Amino acid sequence: MSSIYISCRPEETRMAVVNNHRLIDFVIERNSEQHLVSSIFKGRISNVVKSLQAAFVDLGQGPNGFLYLGDKGKVTQGASVLVQVTKDARSTKGPAVTRNITLPGRYVVLTPYENKVALSKNIAPKSVRNRIRKFVEEYKPAQIGLVIRTAAESATEEDILADINSLLKDWHVLEKKSRRAKAPSLLYRELDLSVRIVRDYITEDVHKIVIDDNDTCQRVQDLLHDMDLPDIDVVYYDKKEDIFHRYKLDGQIASISDRQVELPGGGSLVFDHTEAMTVVDVNSGKDHGGRNLEETIMKINKEAAVEIARQLRLRDIGGIIVVDFIDMGTTEEQEELLKTLRENLVDDKMKPKVQDITALNLVEITRRKARQNISTVLYSPCPFCQGSGRVQSPETVCVEIRRHLRNIFLTGHLDKSLLISAHPTVAQWCRTYCVKDMEREFSCQIQVEEDPAMGAEVFTILTNEH
Repeated sequence: MSSIYISCRPEETRMAVVNNHRLIDFVIERNSEQHLVSSIFKGRISNVVKSLQAAFVDLGQGPNGFLYLGDKGKVTQGASVLVQVTKDARSTKGPAVTRNITLPGRYVVLTPYENKVALSKNIAPKSVRNRIRKFVEEYKPAQIGLVIRTAAESATEEDILADINSLLKDWHVLEKKSRRAKAPSLLYRELDLSVRIVRDYITEDVHKIVIDDNDTCQRVQDLLHDMDLPDIDVVYYDKKEDIFHRYKLDGQIASISDRQVELPGGGSLVFDHTEAMTVVDVNSGKDHGGRNLEETIMKINKEAAVEIARQLRLRDIGGIIVVDFIDMGTTEEQEELLKTLRENLVDDKMKPKVQDITALNLVEITRRKARQNISTVLYSPCPFCQGSGRVQSPETVCVEIRRHLRNIFLTGHLDKSLLISAHPTVAQWCRTYCVKDMEREFSCQIQVEEDPAMGAEVFTILTNEH
């Protein structure tokens, strides 16, 4: 059974999904940031780039949206266009937008420009699929498309029909607004996090929702009542202690951005990020137990597959993910591992796709990306290493100091009593290995001073005034 914990504060909203005391989903939204995913705009085409088969759309706020047109898409500069945001702006890139509008509900997703009915692949029984499809096609308006979500499998026909009618009403209102509005303008904004949780994260496994804000708690209760989900226990948490600390989740949350993740059998995962992809390395660690080598490798690889599926959700890693599994001897073992990985990715809302394993035991996973990942929200690049994860060694900095002194003495006059200030690690290295040699070379007196406020690669050379 799963529980959901929601913390609402003026500066941010956080949500954690927990199953058997184990964190399986975590979402954080800062109120200072704009989250436009799923918002719908009446935009204006500001520029068409034929070489990219794309256009840039003025949304009336923030950077222009990027609209991919493809071979058949044609728009003209200055024209109005109805678009929906699919990815938030990131770094130097503006938001990605599409003309394929979707309005998500609890049981169905309305696709007003597609005249077809599609069903979630997770609705497995063929008899159930046929029954739902027949019912929906009977009530589907002409020239309107519908995608049936997994939650519809256990819903009544009345619930599904009510969801369809509610979305149709929203679409008709949005259509009227779009005809009256001047481009660029915002027509529809996605619901806030607490409401989206009810829509997107409530499953049959969820039995309790704990919320530390009374108003949000009441809204969620009303929504669950309207959705006829009275069996879910909604609890208002009124203690001063942080809700995630109270339920012993803060440690798991804090570890989300760790580079290394330990596995139960002694192995580990190492996550490295580049601009183009994320690389996950599976390490064997120590062999605990008397199993043979093949059994040990297979056990660690399967543990890694399970944990990777969890970590992709927790960290919200999108794009291309390459996993370097430990080498396996047979095709059967490789197929068994891929099956384990795919089974554990089934519930991921970002719909990851697993490619076949290569001869080098590399597996490529692609995962949709809509919002900024957790690391991007929580961290900024290190001002010392500029995001590289490395700084120059103390020896390298000392060599640079000596080179700098040599250039100064060759090109001009420098006082014979000098004060060098540097980071403590550099200062200690300099005093131990460099100062005497530099004093002999430059025929001067050098005092080295530690300054903890300095970066590891920063130093100053001044005249030492007594």
